[in-house]
Amino acid sequence: MTGATGFVGGHLARAFVREGYRVRCALRAFSDPRPLSGLPGELVRADFDRTSDLSAASKGVDVVVHAAGITRARHPGDYHRVNAGITRRLAAAALREGVGRFVLVSSLAARGPDARSAGGDRPASPYGVSKLEAERCLRSLGGGMETVVLRPAAVYGPRDRDFLPLFRMARRGLLVLPSGRGSLQPVYAPDVARAALAAARGGAGFGPFPLAERRRYTWKEVAAALEQALGRRVRVLRVPAVASVAAGRAAEGAARLLGSEPLFDERRARDLAVHAWTCDTTATERALGWRAGVPLPEGLKRTLRWYRREGWL
Repeated sequence: MTGATGFVGGHLARAFVREGYRVRCALRAFSDPRPLSGLPGELVRADFDRTSDLSAASKGVDVVVHAAGITRARHPGDYHRVNAGITRRLAAAALREGVGRFVLVSSLAARGPDARSAGGDRPASPYGVSKLEAERCLRSLGGGMETVVLRPAAVYGPRDRDFLPLFRMARRGLLVLPSGRGSLQPVYAPDVARAALAAARGGAGFGPFPLAERRRYTWKEVAAALEQALGRRVRVLRVPAVASVAAGRAAEGAARLLGSEPLFDERRARDLAVHAWTCDTTATERALGWRAGVPLPEGLKRTLRWYRREGWL
């Protein structure tokens, strides 16, 4: 398994251990292993740019679950180098080592928002393009190894830092949200882990299989769910799309000057303010026997409890 020290990958690693799998987590040299403290299994260091390291990490395993990647980058080319490049090398190494099944945790961003993707995959960002390229790397392998592609929508849950600012704002009684017509179908991180388990067990191949709640939420409904989780009234301030995009552009420029990765950028601002990110999970339910089990209001309550217990909020 790759990405086990990350948000989604951490949930996957714990779920596989609970189900009785012997898990080997491949970590890059700079990865902090502390998030996996106390988790049974094997930790191996690997240079993901070296085929020999990836072959060694894949040796003797039945299934590879690839959840490593980046969602933020200083330069657009980094998305391709990491998200597509590592997938290509890891899949080739797994095939050479006789791995039976390869599960790729991709993203709904590989398809793109609703308006763009009506005629097929049309990612709207360098990140989405890199995820689609990663999927195509698997398709190009041909036979010899079963492959499954999962496309989670907006993932949230314990250990998630992307939803944390919303909780912090709402706790103070104010929530700044886009005024656009955007809507989303989120998915609770442990539900993504259940889907990965189903994909690893066998059955239907490739996909891609969208992962999301069946229900679609407007930003107004997201605000109401946050109110319910916090148990207090929250004043909602709707920001016009143009202001949101300008703020994202400014944050992106500031991050470049500081030599850091932007937590918020123009692409995310446009996605949140303008686009709808929804999907049909019927094929996933039929092929994997999976359905999201935790609705957003309950998932936010569980996430809030974790934030408070861990001192994040």
